[in-house]
Amino acid sequence: EIVNVSRRILTEGWSIHELGTARMGSDPKTSVLNQFQQSHDVKNLFVVDGSSHVSASCQNPTWTIMALAWRSCDYLADQFKKGNL
Repeated sequence: EIVNVSRRILTEGWSIHELGTARMGSDPKTSVLNQFQQSHDVKNLFVVDGSSHVSASCQNPTWTIMALAWRSCDYLADQFKKGNL
């Protein structure tokens, strides 16, 4: 039994890292995003946040999110220069 626990710390976004809902993968039937976090279904949509993480570790995911976003931006810029976007 927890006694005298503040309800403030139990609300979403207060002390957790919200992740998930847009699985990253190569098969459009089982994932929403490709390896560059680009939507399989919506042209030119890139989701560069924690949505591609369908599970979480015990560590803060910020560096991983930033690294994936950086990679996605490099890909996006390259594809834009080639006229593919």
